Amino acid sequence: MQDSQFRVWYLFLTQVVVVAGFLHWFGQFEVMPQVDTASYRDYSFDSVTSALNDKRTFVYPSVLRFFEVADGSERLIPWFQYVVSAACTGFFLTTLLACRWNPWLALAAASPLLASPLVLEYSRILTPDLLAQSFSVVTVSCWLVVVNKGKRLRSLIGVSLFSFLAYQTKPSYLFLLAFVPVGGWIARWWLHPDDRDAWKVALRLTIASAVPFVAWCLLRWTLVGHFGLVSFGGYNIIGIAGQWIQKDSMNQLTAEVQPLAEKILQSRELKKWEPTITYEEMETRFNLMVWEIAVPAAVELFDGDSRIMNRQMAELSSQVLKSKPTAYVNWLSKAAKRSVRSAIEITLRNPIVLTLVPMWLLAFAWNWRKKLDGVECKSVRIYDREFQTIVWLALGYAICKMGLVILVEPPIDRYCAPATVFLASVLAMAACQAILRGGESRCQPPAAKR
Repeated sequence: MQDSQFRVWYLFLTQVVVVAGFLHWFGQFEVMPQVDTASYRDYSFDSVTSALNDKRTFVYPSVLRFFEVADGSERLIPWFQYVVSAACTGFFLTTLLACRWNPWLALAAASPLLASPLVLEYSRILTPDLLAQSFSVVTVSCWLVVVNKGKRLRSLIGVSLFSFLAYQTKPSYLFLLAFVPVGGWIARWWLHPDDRDAWKVALRLTIASAVPFVAWCLLRWTLVGHFGLVSFGGYNIIGIAGQWIQKDSMNQLTAEVQPLAEKILQSRELKKWEPTITYEEMETRFNLMVWEIAVPAAVELFDGDSRIMNRQMAELSSQVLKSKPTAYVNWLSKAAKRSVRSAIEITLRNPIVLTLVPMWLLAFAWNWRKKLDGVECKSVRIYDREFQTIVWLALGYAICKMGLVILVEPPIDRYCAPATVFLASVLAMAACQAILRGGESRCQPPAAKR
């Protein structure tokens, strides 16, 4: 191992220990359930059919069940979630070094993942957010190898396996099915134009990511009569569409969904809620709309059958949205603005970014001064392929992740934080390059004047 790589790994592992110590000191390894936790604990393992019918995917309930059986409690789950996150980040760093990146730029790209707001705030929380992000980091690592090398069977298998684990842990990671092939095509075309094989790379990535998903959907269709990852999409979208149901448009709905619409309208009237397109008010009402109005109404009508409930809420939402396209477009535009603002705020909360940005500004000022003095840095190229790769990755990942979220629910911080994970890497790498250039410029003599 080269000396620089040894130092990089030493600093990386030191950061792992420091972050773990910080979390332990501030009580972030003490278990904290949330409202969602109960639905993961109640997951049915009685039979394959009952499991496939559940409104939750199987990975996180399996984690909870494993620790319940092995340890008799959930106290070790925060440690488990942090260790998995650190290991997946280490895999990301290993991938960057294997792709022959500058070791310091590779460390700059990986370090923000260890101290992301999701790690610092969600290690102890019994929801699948951190675990799903960790699996997506491994997916991206394998994706980077394919984009860089063009064809690597083991990496394609890694894309298949870990993207499957990511969206089976949290369905919002279905965005990987779009990001992996489309982002792969763009990145390969941009970064390796001489190879002219971007479409082949995209095809391989499409097959790798799509085959497990289609196979799973076919399995559920065969056993429970539903083609999809899980019977849950209706639970999300009803939080938007349910706020726009009106008495005077009830006759535009089909007879199948009118009973549910009427019950939702009755419950909404008890709360004195009028239809609104004000984004802030809709976001505030979203969870109440889903869990205190729509779901209780559906439980009463359909005897708690989650598959039928999901189908009815999805169908009702579809009809409402088709009748109010302008309101939905307004929602999407406002939610997109909200997600951009949140992404910036969350990225700037990353301790690594907070540390490096001032150093970046100092290095930039130093480099600019040396440039005025005629000092040139020739050995460190600014914004080279490594940096461009992370930019494409960060933007594509964030756009696809938040694009899927805002279609069905508000972009709250819990959903924005995973989308920003690589945006922090962009800032850290830019700072690292500026610092490297500043270090090199000290070794370069001023150009001779003629």
